[in-house]
Amino acid sequence: MRSVQSQIAWCARAQWTMTAIMVSLIALYLFFGILPANKRLNAMADEMATKSKQLETNQSRASNLTNLAWEVDRLRLNLERFNKKLPKTAEIGEFLREMTTAGSQLGIRKLNNQPGTVKRQDLYGEIPITMSFEGSFGDVFRFIHELEGMSRLTRVKTLNVHCKDGKSGLVDVNMAMNIYFSEQQ
Repeated sequence: MRSVQSQIAWCARAQWTMTAIMVSLIALYLFFGILPANKRLNAMADEMATKSKQLETNQSRASNLTNLAWEVDRLRLNLERFNKKLPKTAEIGEFLREMTTAGSQLGIRKLNNQPGTVKRQDLYGEIPITMSFEGSFGDVFRFIHELEGMSRLTRVKTLNVHCKDGKSGLVDVNMAMNIYFSEQQ
């Protein structure tokens, strides 16, 4: 049997060995377990902070989306109002028929129109039209508004309105306008 002294020495060596093994295991766990996990955790925290800032930025940009959509709709309506038809040919006869029909329906009297000569530009042509007519002020206003609402692109150059014979509400109108058409063939 072993002596007590040798057993005590053996137990002391075993304790030191176990302590060294435990310190080694703790060091291995620290270097291969905790440190990489902390690095991943810090990287995730940094990524989360970046994503949070990006989310805040996107939310502030998205809050303006409603205003932007409203502005786009408003501009689209304005564009539709100004986006008139530009026919490929002059179609002066059709325009004069539409104008005469609108005038007779709105109570316009003595509608005389005189188309001028075609003026050709680089990308379009224009035809000046001078006209004179009479009617009540309200009828004249509705007639001019009807001309503006036609699908054809027109531009009023001059408009002279004079009271007719001192009668209330009746007016004589002299107007010069241009109609436009495309030169594409």
